[in-house]
Amino acid sequence: MKKLRLDSAYKIFCVAAGIVPLLIAAGCASPPNNDRTDLRDAGDGFPALDENWHDGGRFVDPESILRITEGQSKDQVRQLIGDPSFSEGFFRVREWNYVFNLYVGEGKEYITCQYQVHFDDDMALESTRWRDQQCPRQIVKEEIKEEPEQKVITLSGDVLFDFDSAKLGLEGQRALDRALIGIRQDFNDPSIEIVGYTDRFGSEPYNLSLSQSRAEAVKRYLMENGVSGNAISALGKGMADPVVMCHGATPTLSVAECLRPNRRVEITVSEHG
Repeated sequence: MKKLRLDSAYKIFCVAAGIVPLLIAAGCASPPNNDRTDLRDAGDGFPALDENWHDGGRFVDPESILRITEGQSKDQVRQLIGDPSFSEGFFRVREWNYVFNLYVGEGKEYITCQYQVHFDDDMALESTRWRDQQCPRQIVKEEIKEEPEQKVITLSGDVLFDFDSAKLGLEGQRALDRALIGIRQDFNDPSIEIVGYTDRFGSEPYNLSLSQSRAEAVKRYLMENGVSGNAISALGKGMADPVVMCHGATPTLSVAECLRPNRRVEITVSEHG
């Protein structure tokens, strides 16, 4: 472990209290993080990378990060992604910082990423952010097809939304933010068609309703971020137009994973008029 920058009096207090093993979890190792300006890199609000508890970052399951959502307690966040990677202060700390290693592609190469969690006055999760935009791209991947006079962006429904719902997750919102940047760069007056799909499990009426709700949730998010509603159409097609065909009559884990490409949202963008 790296040498920690601890105030001597704080060390004595922590040892006397018998909580040295809980330094990371309780944040006893330093004053509250609101005052740690000496550890901040100028301008971006993240701690200096070399001040974290670990040599490098911790490898984390991307699925655990995808389960981070608004309203979660600190205990729930800790269960998903562990204790913060820095000394975050004492009581009622409203910001936790992490350093994660995320694999790139299918090989052994990885990138080191800084991730920040913010809590509200009730200590419920309020928001999260990444230091580098290449990091969330490793978690929520997108498929982009450039076709004549239009662009088709395909995003996984599993990572856009909470399970079996039309509520956009935090990483799903970031994926749509990135899509919006590309749309604005490539189109002067975009016309956007959003189509939601499900897999084949469940009744047809239910899947149509869920896919419609998801398409409308994407439309609503784009409108909230400056796109005119008149420029957007939203349609749910349920289990239609499958991308893959998978054997199995029951939704086992292996079959559900095989069918993942079918659970998607396609955003087709063209120039209006």
